[in-house]
Amino acid sequence: MQALRAPVAAELAARSRTGADDDVARRHGFSSAERLIASATGGRFQEAVKLVAVGAATAPRAAFTGEVLPPRHPHLARAVSSGAVCVDAADVIRRFLDGIAPRADRVELSEAEAFLVDRAPVVGVDGLHRLVKLMQARLDPDGVKPREDELRAAREFRIWEDEHGMIRFKGAADPVNGAPIKLAIETLVGAELHRARDAKRPARGEQVEAGAQRPSRNPAGCDDVVAEQRTIAQMNLDALADIARHSLSANDGPVALRQAMVVARVDAAALELGRGHGTIDGIDQPVSIPSIEELAMWAGISPLYYGDGCETTRLGRSRRLFSQAQKLVLIERDGGCAWPGCTRPPSHTQAHHIRWWKRHRGRTDLDNGIMLCAHHHHRIHDDGWVILIEHGFTWFVPSAHLDPDRRPRPGNRRLPSIAPPPPDIAARLASVAA
Repeated sequence: MQALRAPVAAELAARSRTGADDDVARRHGFSSAERLIASATGGRFQEAVKLVAVGAATAPRAAFTGEVLPPRHPHLARAVSSGAVCVDAADVIRRFLDGIAPRADRVELSEAEAFLVDRAPVVGVDGLHRLVKLMQARLDPDGVKPREDELRAAREFRIWEDEHGMIRFKGAADPVNGAPIKLAIETLVGAELHRARDAKRPARGEQVEAGAQRPSRNPAGCDDVVAEQRTIAQMNLDALADIARHSLSANDGPVALRQAMVVARVDAAALELGRGHGTIDGIDQPVSIPSIEELAMWAGISPLYYGDGCETTRLGRSRRLFSQAQKLVLIERDGGCAWPGCTRPPSHTQAHHIRWWKRHRGRTDLDNGIMLCAHHHHRIHDDGWVILIEHGFTWFVPSAHLDPDRRPRPGNRRLPSIAPPPPDIAARLASVAA
């Protein structure tokens, strides 16, 4: 059908450019043949533009003498008329050939046209875009440098806060600047996806007796309560945030970053009660007290506490954060993020108070500390998990709405070892509540 419509669309366009009474599009009340075609077919205007362009590029031409000349792109014309190449793919090839024609050798251009037409049914439209970029680099006598300079000049990255309090990003990167950004995010997200995939596989040697059910686990062996729940887009953003946090806390990073810190401001009374809100310098949207406390756990992030009259009463980071020596001991125990199955390395984790600093009057001691990544730190706070330490092992106890039996899940451990039996949950939870 596309093979039939393309030449008709081209002929209709040719009969709609006269501006006289015989102009077909004007006679039907349209400003152009493309708008007439879009209305007649019920399609989009851009699709009609593409159809006309492909039809014109693959239709026979008339010389000034009246002689009929072959199509401008003969290989493409044969492929379109036979239905071997769709209009979308033909338009990709046409735009490439028309753009490179003034600078390329004619013989090489014909060979390139034949090659792209032959590969189009195999690689599809997306694959054609990749082939065209490589072919353009090969045929253009000026090389890829001019195009590279154009892309580099067009690079941009914008950050703003919208009316809902979301921090929005919009940007475009040239290949050289974009490659490390793309690789870093894809590597972190890929590791998370591998971890989620591996969690769905039954443990080696694990057997379930006939008729027995594995509590809180699906048939594939995946613990639904601790399974990955984020979308790819959410994981991309979390990876970018982890990279930024790591950069702010890296000792060998740029001097400007080592001197930078995120400043959170909160009223001392609100912090004491655990209710109210605080602010982050440079961000208009207020944040909750738990979020302020979470920010305080990251190196390079400084909460400033204000009392009456905005007088500074305490610099929280110097007192409430775990020391570097304490973090080393916790890392030795937890390896990285202690959440079951999480593979985040120590550089992407924070020392978290098991019994919270303000709400529970928790101490900054080793037996009250645990290493968690930002994502799982959120899950601890949002879902009401309880963390227990037994003989150097960490146990994560879900809230009743996640698992009515509140079955403890063993956390990660740096050195492989046989974990002791789960603690007496009823007695320990009663102790925690007390």
